[in-house]
Amino acid sequence: NLMGQPQTLFIEDAIQEVQTLTSAIPAEYGRFSGGVINAITRSGGNKFSGSYRLNLSNPSWTTVTPFEQANGVKHDDTVNPVTEATLGGPILRDRLWFFAAGRLENSTVSQALPMTGLANSEKDRNRRGELKLTGMVAPGHSIQGGYVNNSTEYTSRPSIPGFSIDTFSLAPASVP
Repeated sequence: NLMGQPQTLFIEDAIQEVQTLTSAIPAEYGRFSGGVINAITRSGGNKFSGSYRLNLSNPSWTTVTPFEQANGVKHDDTVNPVTEATLGGPILRDRLWFFAAGRLENSTVSQALPMTGLANSEKDRNRRGELKLTGMVAPGHSIQGGYVNNSTEYTSRPSIPGFSIDTFSLAPASVP
């Protein structure tokens, strides 16, 4: 369950289906008001298949806001690569399949701290991996097992986003 600000968890190229429920929520989700977003990841098949994607971004490619311009903040000229790859296929045809996916991101985001307008460059390093095995026990009956890892390291991130006004509030953090 994710409340409020969701963490980046899934590898986008690994998503097979997304369901959005806004009413008539099943009892398995508990008693609450709101909605449910359910993401299902791929699970391999009888053919080997895969994908590779490279996304590039650069803080200097974005427009400086009037607030940043008034405070003399310049965006870093750093290319941020985000690499994703997937691979799936059979281990035993019609009985056992595998699916693996990975994502590596090294990014820098340039922005001004609120109120003071001091320049700040947040650096994030995110390594995600997913491994899933699917087995057919009997016709119409399958079993799945999966492992997801999402290791993230932050540098120069404000301790209270949106309210930090001083560079002394910037701290490194890591999320295993």
